[in-house]
Amino acid sequence: MTFKSAVSRTPHLAAAWIPGLGALRAQDRPHIDPEDPRQLKGSADIDGALQQLHPNAHRWDFAIGYRHTNRRQDCIYRVEIHTANDKEVKAVLDKLSWLLTWLKGDGIHLSRFERDFVWVSSGPTSFTLGSPQLKRFAQRGLQYKGRILRISRERSK
Repeated sequence: MTFKSAVSRTPHLAAAWIPGLGALRAQDRPHIDPEDPRQLKGSADIDGALQQLHPNAHRWDFAIGYRHTNRRQDCIYRVEIHTANDKEVKAVLDKLSWLLTWLKGDGIHLSRFERDFVWVSSGPTSFTLGSPQLKRFAQRGLQYKGRILRISRERSK
């Protein structure tokens, strides 16, 4: 299954797939830097697509499909572009909890891919490399990437 077909089979996301980084808001696109843009397999605005169905939920932002040169299947980067400071840690972890629950239900087709859960800062950050917040994120499977998610041609994991 490809990223595009998984999005199209996911309830309430059928029309959410857009080529490249087209599903991201214009101000968010500079925060994603694929080494080889031709390997992008599209993007989906999860937050926007599910806003009406889950209006009060802490919804996750985006899913981005990418085919690494050393993989045979698409990989999904689940990206939250959000202010990065101590006051926002709970909000982003709540969004991650919502996403993990959603992936067990309606989002099941998207849960079958190699994936990363990534927080990208939409502005200045107050976290340092040794901060306890980063350890907390890692325990939950969340990667903090600073202001830009750089997607390499080859996947290291």
